[in-house]
Parts: sequence; structure tokens; C-alpha cells
Amino acid sequence: MKKISVLLASACILFSGCKKTLDKEFYNPENYNKTGNLFSGLFSSTLYKWKTYVQDYGEWWWEIAGTGALGVSGYSQVSQRYITDRYAWFGLYDDLSGANAFGSENQLWQNRFGSFYKNANAWPVIQDNLSKVSGQELDNNIIYYHLITVIKDYAALMTVDFYNAIPYSEAFRGKERVFFPKYDDPKDIYISVLNDLKKISEELPAVQSKMTPSAIAVFQNQDIAFHGDINKWIQYMNALRLKYALRISGVDEATAKTHINDVLSKNNLPQTDMVWQMPYKLDVKGGGEWTRGLFEAWPGTFITDIIMKRMNYGTTKYEAGTDDPRLPVIAFPTKYSDFANSIGDYRGVSMNADAQKAPYTAGDKYYTGGLDGDINEHFKQNSKSFYNFATITMNNVFPVYMMTKAEVDLVLAEISLKNLGNTGKTASEHIKNAIGNSTDFWYARNAESSFATSQKILHPTKPDAGTVSSYANIVATKYNAKTSTDDKLEIIMQQKYIHLNIMCPYELWTELRRTRHPKLEPMTFNGKVMKPLPERLRYPTGEQETNPDNYAKVKSDDNFTNPIFWVPQNLRNVNPYWSNSNFE
Repeated sequence: MKKISVLLASACILFSGCKKTLDKEFYNPENYNKTGNLFSGLFSSTLYKWKTYVQDYGEWWWEIAGTGALGVSGYSQVSQRYITDRYAWFGLYDDLSGANAFGSENQLWQNRFGSFYKNANAWPVIQDNLSKVSGQELDNNIIYYHLITVIKDYAALMTVDFYNAIPYSEAFRGKERVFFPKYDDPKDIYISVLNDLKKISEELPAVQSKMTPSAIAVFQNQDIAFHGDINKWIQYMNALRLKYALRISGVDEATAKTHINDVLSKNNLPQTDMVWQMPYKLDVKGGGEWTRGLFEAWPGTFITDIIMKRMNYGTTKYEAGTDDPRLPVIAFPTKYSDFANSIGDYRGVSMNADAQKAPYTAGDKYYTGGLDGDINEHFKQNSKSFYNFATITMNNVFPVYMMTKAEVDLVLAEISLKNLGNTGKTASEHIKNAIGNSTDFWYARNAESSFATSQKILHPTKPDAGTVSSYANIVATKYNAKTSTDDKLEIIMQQKYIHLNIMCPYELWTELRRTRHPKLEPMTFNGKVMKPLPERLRYPTGEQETNPDNYAKVKSDDNFTNPIFWVPQNLRNVNPYWSNSNFE
């Protein structure tokens, strides 16, 4: 591997094995010159920052294990425990005060806010140091400022999606002695970022054209995401503009349409899945990445019925052409599988804890030896399906996620459904494309994994194009049979849950809150039926002490129940639960 000048200390979170690898592979970050390597190194290190693209072990552990599955993925029903009354704390599942259930374990809401500012702190450093250079040196390095702005802006919108109003326009201005930044209107932040992305995407080719060949070579080496391919960065920005313009379309349709139609007119969206691998193998037992969190929090990684029942139709055994072709690589087979013929049986967990008690007591349980325990014991004992840990958790080369073609397809499907722009296809055609592209993505993840490769049932042959197309047509037909926009949107969001699943639970929580889809299954515990929807995160308590005057202006929103600005008025009182849990 070529050496990269990069600040990667944060990437290892003090895990010694990772640190040794990076010390060997990369230049010492303390050896930067005042200019030159400073810019490229800060750019690369920002790409690697935990909680922007690279997801963090500690956060994921606390969100799933530390909360007892009362975190974002649990309330969004992306994953959950196999709940019966043995987990008494679920009796308070509807408590959104932060005292007992959602938010009572404060690691996420206390830390995500500050992570944005910490992870983007290279942006003002590059900005300041660029003001000290000129001529060819400026031309060779300004590209890093543009791209780190993209990363910073993306992280800002993620933070808005968690908290609503945040300091933005006055943030990162400590050198100007702005130590108490105001909280900006969240819609203003969105519009500012959308305009940034438009401007940068249009200027980037000219910026690169001014770089010397040697500077371009450095950039290609430093750009761990796209290896200096400017057009991929432009495609990525276009995809972000579509996604975030769509997100505000319910509260500012005019601005949304302006950006959506501008992007569509350029006809330059991602042609490949935008993922990349860390420069070392992931270590689920001692590493710092999210898969270790899944590994240690495995009891909270069962697939819920709202996902399973939208993938597995007919019998519980996989039936090609009838069931979702992604099912065998996303879900782990149960003990009811036909192991001799490598035909998996897949069953989700319900949010009806009362209904699950009798079968659990009768023996429908699971192996408690963990994900690195005896694989044959999993096959013998598991009565419910985890996420397939051969594909995800135990895959030591699982890539860092930025964007995928399937996610873009589903954004385009919603744009087409709501007539926000001319995508050139119907929404059902975009859904079919999404299923095909998502199938490619998930079978690629399964194929790259070296875990338990001798187990055919865990590494199935990818279905042929005809089988995938046949299933996609089934979903498209269901979509076309719906008569209301709301019912059609339900199908789109079901597909988004299937594609992004445990890989992107925060994104799915955001889409659930924005659209009130897909519909969730009510929690039934000891006869009590509960339908809570956490709407946001609270601000970290330190804000009251370090920025009290500005915090006072947003204090009334500092709870878990006030909707984010992008929730349309007509949806703010809509509770996204099935009345009858029919899992259509």
C-alpha cells in the first residue's frame, strides 16, 4: 500500500492492534510541513473520522447493548431483541421522558452533537492556512478545502436531523473570538448546504484543471474514497442534493424542486456503489468500528417482522422467485432450515412480547454462545433470524458506506411519486432498479466475507437476473395496485428499510420520522399496547453551561418528542403504527 499523509489517530480509538497497523502504513502526522502535506493529510483524516462515514464501536455498543435495545435501531424496529416478559424494562417502552426508556442511556445524545464539531475541526484549519499561500501552491491545495466542505456540510445535516437547530454559521470561528455561536434555523442550514453542494460540484472540474500532475497524483493517493475521480465526487454531491432536497420538500417544495430539477438536468448520478474499505481488516473483538458493537450487542440484532415479513412470503423457508432474493444474505437461517439442501428458513421477531412468550417457553429459543461460538449450535438452536453475521458483523472487510445506487433509486422513486421532478422513469421502475442494485450490493458483501465460507447456506449462489427481475416485478405490481400516495410511499420505505437495514439505522430513523413510513408494529407487553415515536435527540447537557444564552433560545425544543423541522404539518400528529399489524 502506498503511504498516505494522514492524521489517523482518532481512527484507532486507542486500540493497539489498529494503531500498530496505521503506524506502519502511514506517515507520522506530527511531521507535516506548514503547508503541502497539511492540506491533503487533514482531508484524508477527516474522511476517516469516526461517526461521519466510519461508524463507531462505542456508540453502536451503547445504542444496542447499553440501552437494552431501547436505542434508535430498537425504536425504529430496524433490529430488536427477542422480547418476552423476561426483559422487564420493556414495560416502560412508551416513556419518552428520558428517565426510563429512550434516551435514559445518554451516550448518543450527549456525544453526537459534539462529534460534528470535533470531526469537522480541520475545515477552519485548512481555510486559515490556505489564506497564507498563493499561486500554484494555492491551486494545488484548494481542492481539499472544497471537498472537506462537502464532508463538513454532510455531517452538519446529519446533526440537524438529530437535533434540529444547531450552531452552524458562527461555528468554527474561534480564531475570530466567536466562542458562543448562535443556533441557526435548521431550514436555513439545509438551504446553505444545498447551495454549497451545487456551487462546489460545478466548480470542481476547473479547480482540478489548475493542479500540477504531481499534485493530482498526491490527491489520487490521499482520496481514499474515490481515488481522485472528480466525477465521482460530483455524482456523490448530486446524490446528496437529491436526498436532502427531497427531505425538505414537505416544508419548502419550491426550494426542493429547484435543486432536484437542477440535479436531474445534469444526468450525473452515481453509477457505482460509493463504498470503500479501511486500510486494515476489521477486528470485531478488539477494533474500534461499528461491527464490534454489533458483535458484542448481538442479542439486539434480530431482524424484526416489519422487515422480515416484507421479504419472506409464503412459507418461512426461502422460495426463489417468491421471496426477496436478498433474504439469504441479509438474514441468518433458523434451526428449521433444510441444511442438507442449503435452503434457509427465516423468521423475524415480533414486537408483541406477549405472543412470543409461549413459543419461547416451549423451546423456540436461540444459541447464547455469541457470534463467534459454534456455528453448528446456531444452526441447531436459533428459532429466530439474526442479521446474517457472515455477511455483516463477521465480515472483516465490510466497507465504509457513503451512498449506493439502490438508495438513489429509492430517492428517485419518491421524487417521481410526488411529481417533484422528471426522473425519466415511473416510481415503480425505480423500485425495480433499487431491488436489482440492492441485490448486487448485498451479494457483493456476502461474497467478500471470509467467515464460514464452507457453509453453503450462509454463502448462497447469487440468483440469476431473471429471478431478481421476477421478484422486483412482484413488488412493482403491489406498488402500482395502491391508489393513494401514502400507500405507495409505504412500499418505497419498506424497500429502504430492507436495503439499508442494520447498516444505516440513523438514516432509517430519519426517514421514518419524516414520512411516517414504514408503519411499525405496536409493542405489546403484559397486556399494555404501546406506540411511541421518538422525534429527536436532546441537546447535550453541557450546552446549558457553555453556551447558555443561545441555548435558552432553543430550550423549549430540548426533548425527545418535538418533531424536526422537515416533518410536514399534516404529519406531525400521525403515529406511524399499523392498527392491525397486518404487515402488508
